[in-house]
Amino acid sequence: MAVYEAFSYNVVYKHRSTLCSNTTVFLILSALITVIGPFLLAYRSHGFWLKTETYREQPDVLYKHQYIVVVETDHLDTPILCSTFPNLNNFLRDRGLCSLVKSREEDHNNDGRRDELHIEFELSIHNYKAVHSVRLFLLFDYKLRKICSLQMESLGVIQHSASLPGARFDVVADLRLVQKQPLQYRRRDLRYNSSVINAESIFPESFNFQAILLEYAKRNVSTRLGNVYPVWTSGRAADVPFIISATIHYPEETITYIPGFWQVMKWAWIQYLSILIIFIHVFRSIKTYVFSNQLVSSVKEVPWKKVM
Repeated sequence: MAVYEAFSYNVVYKHRSTLCSNTTVFLILSALITVIGPFLLAYRSHGFWLKTETYREQPDVLYKHQYIVVVETDHLDTPILCSTFPNLNNFLRDRGLCSLVKSREEDHNNDGRRDELHIEFELSIHNYKAVHSVRLFLLFDYKLRKICSLQMESLGVIQHSASLPGARFDVVADLRLVQKQPLQYRRRDLRYNSSVINAESIFPESFNFQAILLEYAKRNVSTRLGNVYPVWTSGRAADVPFIISATIHYPEETITYIPGFWQVMKWAWIQYLSILIIFIHVFRSIKTYVFSNQLVSSVKEVPWKKVM
């Protein structure tokens, strides 16, 4: 008659020893290496503590309908300037040069957040003046809400110059976030939610563009216009205004932030546990070999069964 394996079970051998013995020292060392070893290995391989993390978010951007337009002509001592700041306009000899300003923001995917800004300026320039350079300052309200909470007033600057006298200037650009340091996780950041340009000042030096940009560049979080595509058109007729047309996209950004405590622990625990399992298996095999070959002093207890 054929014989088959109907059932099987493990036989457990117990090894007993005293506290003050080399067996106890061996077990303590094995336990310490098993617990501490994975931590040291994960830490020394870098990335054990998650110091920074990134995520993707489209910012909530709102054009504040505040601008400064500076146009330089062949009369280098008298640049043409117009703005929405009354105190700045009071310093100007020529006013009302921006005869027409049109702007609109569009939300193409209907997600409640604006995707781009279209803005156009018509400048009434004296016939004898030829335009060679354009500078445009646009102010935005910039918000992040998904993981990091940030609200600030930001600036977009467009500059272009050409040797040929211009009839119009067209530009397409992206409003990009600039981070010099990570944002804080779930912490409301209002450090830069203040005016970039002091509109209430009555002193001309408060509207020094070089000083404004120098102070703005010191920010740890700011915006700039990138991916710029300018088109300069020459040949303006005597009775035609100079046109500035800009399209500013608000693209999705990669935000760098400092993760919270539980996210750090979750990341560290996964790395630690994956190495700990290997250490437990290896030292289990080592202890089996040591005790089965009596390499340390212990009393082996052999299981027995009652004979019926």
